[in-house]
Amino acid sequence: MNAIAETGINQFSKWFELHPKLGISMMDHLYNRLDGAYPHKWRSNFKDETAIDNWRISWAESFEEEKISLQEVANGLKVCRTKFDWPPSCAEFIKACRPVADSMKAYYEAVNGVQARAKGEMGIWSHPAIYWAAMPLSFDLGNQTYSQIKIRWEAAYNEQMDRGEWADIPQPALALPAPGRAQLSRENATKMLNQLGASGVLKKTNGNDTWWYRKILVRIESGDKTVTLIQRRFAEEAAAAHGYRA
Repeated sequence: MNAIAETGINQFSKWFELHPKLGISMMDHLYNRLDGAYPHKWRSNFKDETAIDNWRISWAESFEEEKISLQEVANGLKVCRTKFDWPPSCAEFIKACRPVADSMKAYYEAVNGVQARAKGEMGIWSHPAIYWAAMPLSFDLGNQTYSQIKIRWEAAYNEQMDRGEWADIPQPALALPAPGRAQLSRENATKMLNQLGASGVLKKTNGNDTWWYRKILVRIESGDKTVTLIQRRFAEEAAAAHGYRA
């Protein structure tokens, strides 16, 4: 692996580590998967072992620079099987790993996904980062325009994309009833507010439990752009009900 050292890529990169279950490195595993997905087509790109080594180094270096995760590589392989008739280039494969790199496109996907979740549907999510960026902003995504939410959306989206790994997208836990059809149960409302960081809105007040909305109001006062519209509404309504002034 002297060639690896010469490129400057960390020879102890996770891409070259021996995987305990596979018995080979992740780069070798990726080579095998692409070879299986494109019989003869993939292998014909490499004249000898040196060509394969050059591929390993070049792609691993790109994965490091772009902070591509193992989960994203698995996603990329799925996309390649359905989108590419011929083996992908490195740039094409990275795009397959992250099919929605544009934050505006991701925004519209998030809006559609949030609307689907409100109906009790799974929603279509091309990347788990979009789902996890959307959930804390779900109320605002349904009630504000892109220009109104742009700064907060881009911050949330970029933060999620930088994580490199994400939990699985859960099944929808709450389908909101149509207006006038039913009441949201206290249990479900509590779960929803917990996710939004406004759980205190359902607590009985005794004069000393104003911390939750005071904390939100302080964030608003300091110019925190991550405060959602529903958090602000709950905090301001609770403060007004208690006669609280910042």
